[in-house]
Amino acid sequence: MKKYRNIICLILGIITTFSLLFQVTAKGLKFYRSNTMMITYVVLAILLFIFYKKYFATFKRRMTYNVIAIIFSLLMVFGYSYDVVHNASLVLGDISLILFSILKGIGYYVLFNTSIHLLDDTIKHKKINNIKLPKIFSLFDKHPFLFSFIVILIFYLPYIIAFYPVIINYDAANQIKEVMGIHTRYMDSVVLLNPNVYITNFNPIIHTFLIGGLFKVGYLLGNVNFGMFLYSMIQVTIVISVFAYSIYYLNKIKVNKIFIFIVLGIYSLVPLFPFYAMTAVKDVIFSSLVFLYIIKLYDIIKYKQTIRDYILFALLILLIILFRNNGIYTIILSLPFLLIFKKEIRIPIVIILIFNISMYVGYNKVLLPSFEIANTSIREVLSVPFQQTARYAKYYGDEISLEDKEIIDKVLGYEDLAERYDPDLSDPVKNKFNKYTTDEELKDYFTVWLKYFFKRPVVYIDATINNIYGYFYPNTSAWYIYTDLNEKLPEAGFDYHYNGLSGLRLILTGYGEVFPYIPVIGTIANIGMVVWIHILLIGILIVNKMKKYIVLLLPSLSLILVCVVGPANTYFRYILPCVFALPAIISILYNELKNS
Repeated sequence: MKKYRNIICLILGIITTFSLLFQVTAKGLKFYRSNTMMITYVVLAILLFIFYKKYFATFKRRMTYNVIAIIFSLLMVFGYSYDVVHNASLVLGDISLILFSILKGIGYYVLFNTSIHLLDDTIKHKKINNIKLPKIFSLFDKHPFLFSFIVILIFYLPYIIAFYPVIINYDAANQIKEVMGIHTRYMDSVVLLNPNVYITNFNPIIHTFLIGGLFKVGYLLGNVNFGMFLYSMIQVTIVISVFAYSIYYLNKIKVNKIFIFIVLGIYSLVPLFPFYAMTAVKDVIFSSLVFLYIIKLYDIIKYKQTIRDYILFALLILLIILFRNNGIYTIILSLPFLLIFKKEIRIPIVIILIFNISMYVGYNKVLLPSFEIANTSIREVLSVPFQQTARYAKYYGDEISLEDKEIIDKVLGYEDLAERYDPDLSDPVKNKFNKYTTDEELKDYFTVWLKYFFKRPVVYIDATINNIYGYFYPNTSAWYIYTDLNEKLPEAGFDYHYNGLSGLRLILTGYGEVFPYIPVIGTIANIGMVVWIHILLIGILIVNKMKKYIVLLLPSLSLILVCVVGPANTYFRYILPCVFALPAIISILYNELKNS
């Protein structure tokens, strides 16, 4: 084997170069023949040859890492096909496409497998010493929370000033209109309990009352911008406080100072954090609460808790449930697993679960109806089957019988269903859901849905993958930040406006838009990469016999799972809680690995 090592490594380098730089199309291979690109091909192949020669046969292969490398390779190969042609035809087409795909898969697999094993070896054996810091950082040791809070606030001030009073997204504008008694599209999507009650639970009520109530305060004072600034200050304070607390906590559990200040730098300098801190959208406060929840999960695993600690934990969970309609799933899909790894906490955790589930049921089934507030529509959880039906209608509508079309029409409206189909977004389809659909009509629809699933299951698979692949394919990152002035409120007659600092807004917006393209650190804005990091962390914990800490990743994994059945492909704010918590989680897990 050693005799042929150089030849094998050279071949693997060439194959991986093919995987990274050559594109597969329906017409065959596509690659650029310019002199610059030819040099790129050669240089990359040589670098990969050197990399494989040094590391490919160095490590003892771990089955867990082998599986992860296979998963990542498949995601790259199939993700590319769905990104380009919205189906798997570039992988499973004719024999040449199949062979090209296999070759690309091999190249990716070797690269991922070697890199993951190298990362694991580096984590285990690379010692990072604490560095001597300038005297000003001695203030951090005395007041870690306050020091972190002030540093982050200083870096956020340009955003606070430039985007005064606050950045408002589409949902937030409608939430404000609800409180102000103005008709919104949410009223059209639900069955109203009282036509004179404009507020719905389409967005979490507590957030609607918070943002709408403060807007109304400003309106009554004759300055809606002031009301919105009050909201932004509350939200910014919450976000910065949670970030500062996480850094304080990292210091408390004696994480290496280098990691602590890297995390502080990330929360201070990465533009997505201040931009979202200044954006009035329900996901921001929810993300902050989930971040605290993850820290508390670690605290419960590691340390003994008092009755007061459990009470505060229960209230934190309640806030998570109230600030996001799907927050209950984050809790149900994470908290019970804590019982597996720490038996002595079973009674208080079970009590907390029962308490919060009871509060959730009472809130939705008793409290909201008593105030005649309409709950969200069932259509919000039916994006997957609705997209499957719409795709079938688009490509094989001639196979659907007239009787079945009439059944679908009662639920979704069939006449323009095919035209409304968007592979990456279910909203155009589900927005025509008949809110008065009866249980019997819905039952008939699912009978039809199941019938055509058995007829062409690939259509249903393609519809589902098209709506989610971006969460698992790093090469299509729909990164976005909110920067523009939302016109919904001015159109409704309210004097909501930015200040005159358009130049500063332009500079900050430009920084925010180019950030994802900054090497390494820019990956935090890449949804697919964020998901990959979570998968990789699970693998590292399994290999190093630290399975109990997988619990810390379950809240993020639950949110990723919600995205799988959600309405949009690669929607950044849905994954925001994962991004908020990721730098601190990596630091905590690294610290545990080094101490184990």
